[in-house]
Amino acid sequence: MASKQECDKYAAELIQRFEDFTRWAIAHWPNPESPLLSSDFNESRREIGRLAGPKLGDGSLDDGSAGNRAATQYIDMNPMPWP
Repeated sequence: MASKQECDKYAAELIQRFEDFTRWAIAHWPNPESPLLSSDFNESRREIGRLAGPKLGDGSLDDGSAGNRAATQYIDMNPMPWP
């Protein structure tokens, strides 16, 4: 598994490349009657945030110890009851 530093570097590059893509897409949009806006990419930004955040995880700890959720014995998956 990749280290936290590698995961952070990957996430930063992923976000930077996506922002570069959105700037290019807006600048080269061929339909001037219906311009492409930065807000058109908001849902994609949320998805990229999910990929670069929780799904990517924290990476492994540098000391080699288990730093992932699979190493824990119990994970409470039940939500708190409604008051």
